Amino acid sequence: MLSRCDLPTSTCASPVLQSIVLQSIVLQSTVYGCGLTRSGVRNVTATHRSDLAPLLHPDPLVREVLETWTPRFLTSGIPIGELARTVERIQTWDDWAKEWLRTGELHDQRGDQLAADGHMDSATTAWLLACSCYHVGYHVAIRDHDLHEHGLSKMLKIHDKALPHMRPAVTKFELGSGEARIVGLLSTPSAGPAPVVLLLPGLDSTKETRHAARGAWVARGFAVVSIDGPGQGEASRWSTIRPDYNVAVSSVIDWIEQQDALDHTRIAVLGISLGGFYAPLAAANDHRISATVGNCGPYDWAECWDLIPQVTREAFIHYSGASSESEALEIAALMTLEGVAEKITTPLLIVHGERDPLVPWQHGKRTVDEASGPAELVLVEGGNHGVNNLPFASFPVIRDWVCEQLGVRET
Repeated sequence: MLSRCDLPTSTCASPVLQSIVLQSIVLQSTVYGCGLTRSGVRNVTATHRSDLAPLLHPDPLVREVLETWTPRFLTSGIPIGELARTVERIQTWDDWAKEWLRTGELHDQRGDQLAADGHMDSATTAWLLACSCYHVGYHVAIRDHDLHEHGLSKMLKIHDKALPHMRPAVTKFELGSGEARIVGLLSTPSAGPAPVVLLLPGLDSTKETRHAARGAWVARGFAVVSIDGPGQGEASRWSTIRPDYNVAVSSVIDWIEQQDALDHTRIAVLGISLGGFYAPLAAANDHRISATVGNCGPYDWAECWDLIPQVTREAFIHYSGASSESEALEIAALMTLEGVAEKITTPLLIVHGERDPLVPWQHGKRTVDEASGPAELVLVEGGNHGVNNLPFASFPVIRDWVCEQLGVRET
């Protein structure tokens, strides 16, 4: 591990940047000691609250968000300097959304200028960075509903602007109507029909953030489908979270079966965080799914209520359409794999961070233990929620496993 004195002096120019850099180093400090445990779990104790070095921000909500999601922000493509520069302008949690939207607008405008100058690749990169900033700003900032909606609108608009220029190529589709309407993104390899990876968002991620991972899948010959289901992203404008999210997944599989470019006999479903609950739920109810991956998903969402950050609880209240915390808890109590996991008969992989502060790894073990089909748990030593702090220890493992299950030969 690097000590503070090992940091370049220019890196430690401000307390906020210094603290974020230190936090990033601590989060990555198990890089050389990371262990993967497959098919069985060591006797370790889960960390229910982060024991990592605290960030220095004086506002407790901002500090909690940074402690929880700094690795996620970095792996989503936000440069550490931009993260620090934005956080320096934030005095309280009420500043969070407006300052991140301000940062997004700077990259939005920079992309427009690059496009006007004829530099479309650079413009697309700038627009996608703006998209990430807009998402970071709005996704759990619920208290000002107008600002929340403004941020969502900005994210969708900038992503649509970048869409025609993305590589690998991306097309947008819609299916269903009314509250059951689903919006998705599709990317396909050059050869088909291609096996399908269906990416499910969680509580606060979206099809745009999930589809950013398409490149590694398309390179291996997979088609990638990412969706906004009930209460997610764009679909949160007309729908709320459903404990029977599997119904939405089944409707997407119905659509996949109608696409000539997609091999509907080979479908893998992947979900992270709350999406890591939705994916096993779907597998238990729709046996057209060939393989399933859950990353840090809960076995019982209500059991995690007291562990998740305050702003996450507020986000669930909003996205579930609940009028109060007690009503939200009633909805959360319906989101359990008890009596459900045993119906999973196709291959299941659960990946979990040993130090996940939001969803203890024992949730993943319960899901694996109760599944009826072949099930495997990969426990990542030092991994946080989503294992975003050690992505090399989770995402390649997931891709390799899916290739094995769907019979995809790596080239």
